[in-house]
Amino acid sequence: MKKETITSHKKPNITHSRIHYLWAINELSKTGDGVKAINVAKLLGVTRSAVSIALNNLKKQKLVVEKYPGHFLQLTHSGKKQLEKIDSNYLLLVDFLNNYLNLEKDIAEKQACLIEHLLLDEVAVKLSQLLAKNHHP
Repeated sequence: MKKETITSHKKPNITHSRIHYLWAINELSKTGDGVKAINVAKLLGVTRSAVSIALNNLKKQKLVVEKYPGHFLQLTHSGKKQLEKIDSNYLLLVDFLNNYLNLEKDIAEKQACLIEHLLLDEVAVKLSQLLAKNHHP
């Protein structure tokens, strides 16, 4: 593969593991109790230092904010949009892998989880169009 091919498209700016942090903050926020780093660590089964490193990165990307006092975590509007995009990509990929490549659903879900954040916007659009055109009511 040529280097120009790789660099000609906008690269995703978030990693697979960081998506899990966004997901955890989103899920924990549904309880209404306020989300703290320790809750994220418990949910993901990681250390507090790992959460701290991830949160610093997500804050720099303006995907997460920390509210004071209390150190409560919230997704920003951009963080919510990023998560919605990833969720949409995930569902597209599961559908494609399961229904077009005939992979078992659990395998399709695992694979989709690994690549959902890497899907370029133009690929997601084309995949969505393909799936919409070929689905019969």
